[in-house]
Amino acid sequence: MSTGQQHHTENSVSFDTINAHVNGLDLAAVTAPSAAQQTPANRTQRMVTNYTAARPILVAVAAIPFIPANWRAVITALVVMLDEVNNSFKAGKDLAIGDGTINTMEPKLPA
Repeated sequence: MSTGQQHHTENSVSFDTINAHVNGLDLAAVTAPSAAQQTPANRTQRMVTNYTAARPILVAVAAIPFIPANWRAVITALVVMLDEVNNSFKAGKDLAIGDGTINTMEPKLPA
């Protein structure tokens, strides 16, 4: 259920791929508390950043056969839902006002 991004490939769920992804992250950006004033847009941006970092690990965990099927289904549903939030948030970043400022758009979170 991806909208324009290819997430699920045979090679994306390997230790080496996940390890390279995690080692390439700016862990300070993922783990440090935000110094900026907390607004819904800031919190959403932090969620998107952290989810992007954790996504390969979640996909790998959802593929482990000895984890109960209903647990894997819940993790998979979470990944799909967060992919949708991530994509809607990125789409909202493109909204600019004529004077060059960015009009922040809150993502449509699932109810």
